[in-house]
Parts: sequence; structure tokens; C-alpha cells
Amino acid sequence: MRGPLPHLVLSGCGEDVRRCTSCWGCEALTAPEMDLSIGELMQGAARNDERVLTCTSLWNWQPVPGRVVCQQGINVVSVLEVLRQEAIHRGCPPRPSVEGSVE
Repeated sequence: MRGPLPHLVLSGCGEDVRRCTSCWGCEALTAPEMDLSIGELMQGAARNDERVLTCTSLWNWQPVPGRVVCQQGINVVSVLEVLRQEAIHRGCPPRPSVEGSVE
């Protein structure tokens, strides 16, 4: 274990996920087969909930440029990239998407 998720995210991309206020502004960011919303991913990372590293949402959601705006100024895309890297580091394989591939 390399440390709690909030600290890994902070050191990995400079974003403090603990600033997430659960405003749910990111709830409209969805993809097929998501088991957690983007807001739940952010809150889970802030609470050091390792479930975010094994959920399908981490791998199935792909950002659309210009659509990801956090009211707290958190770079959601960067946070998710750090979480993906940590999932790989910990050996949490991505689950297949609907089409059977993860890209």
C-alpha cells in the first residue's frame, strides 16, 4: 500500500479531492455500464474508499473535452487518471466495458 487515495491523488496531479463538496455538478457525466457516478468516484477517493479502484466506472467513462467542469475547480479528468494508474499499480484489472474492451 502506497498511501491513502487523497494523498496519492494530490501527489499525482496536484488536486485535493477532499475539496469536493458533493455538489453533484458532475452527475450528468455518464457512460454505459457505470456502477458509480463520477461524483461518487470523487467522494470515494476523498474518503479513501478503495472501491473506486475496482469499479467499472473508472474504466468505462471517457471525458468529453469541455464538458467536465467542477464548481470547486478540481480537474476531474486528472483525478481519474491518477486513480486508473493506482488501480493498475495495485493490480486491480479494468473490467471489460459493454463492447468487451477497455480503451
